[in-house]
Amino acid sequence: MTSPLAGRLAGVLTGLLRRAAVFALVLLLMALLPRLLPGDALDVMLDSDVQRDLLDSERARLRAQLGLDGSLAAQMWGDLSRLLRGDLGYSPLHGAPVADLLTEALPWTALLIGLALPIFLGLGIGLGIEAGRQPGGALDRGLTTAMSLLASVPPFVTAIALMLCFSILWPILPSGGAEPLFAPCTPLARALEVLRHAILPAFALALHEVVRYFFVLRGAAAALSGRAFVVNARGRGVSGWRERHAYFGRNLIPVICARLGQSVATLFTASLFVEVVFSYPGVGLLTYQAVLDRDYALLQGAIAVLAALVLGLNWGFDALTDLLVRREAGNARR
Repeated sequence: MTSPLAGRLAGVLTGLLRRAAVFALVLLLMALLPRLLPGDALDVMLDSDVQRDLLDSERARLRAQLGLDGSLAAQMWGDLSRLLRGDLGYSPLHGAPVADLLTEALPWTALLIGLALPIFLGLGIGLGIEAGRQPGGALDRGLTTAMSLLASVPPFVTAIALMLCFSILWPILPSGGAEPLFAPCTPLARALEVLRHAILPAFALALHEVVRYFFVLRGAAAALSGRAFVVNARGRGVSGWRERHAYFGRNLIPVICARLGQSVATLFTASLFVEVVFSYPGVGLLTYQAVLDRDYALLQGAIAVLAALVLGLNWGFDALTDLLVRREAGNARR
């Protein structure tokens, strides 16, 4: 008979192998899909009115230096072997190693996601619990209708609408970039300016995920509202903050944590559109430019780093959810 510890270790090992297989598939697609983009990468790179025509020998030498010669399979093998060695490559258009470019861009994307997390968690959890406490009521119908309308709006449309409202019609926040053209002298003033530039992109990211959290938490809260311990608590006069926190919020923690991994992955995807709209210098804008420039090394490096981050975060949130579920089960047995 299998011991509980052996079963737990087997489950962890199975999860790690599954994620390793997913990451391997991502690497394979990452090496293949960029090279299927239309057009020749060398022609895109040399497309300039002031660029002189190159001799055939010069083009062949340049193509070999950029790893664009040989068959598609040979190019893919070169990319995969380089990535497996930990070498993200060199971006000829930016004139810098891909690792350096991503090191500069990742903190900006992390700042947006870090600001978006408390916004969409607060709104999604709070509104979901409020709607689910009295399912079918006026507040539930109103919030569900509003969230259904918001769910139909793509993230780039939300970003454009926020820019139109708060940067053009009512210009109280910057319309793009991460810092002012002339940076303030003091660190505190610079930090405040960075925060001002990040507010609109962070809200655009948060609104994209609020809808998902609302519907998940609304359904879970509606199910809890009919449970005996909630009905008995209301019968004893428990209401207000105590009811929301002790009887709904605490019991919804596993649901919240289980959704976090997918939410962070969605935010990384949505950041591509939001950063392009706001010209925000994160990984999303860098990836978009790499697609336009056919910069294979930069595109593959960005996808590899983001895939590793998302898979790692998913594993961490899954482990946290499993721990919370086991803890709740242990408390229930006591």
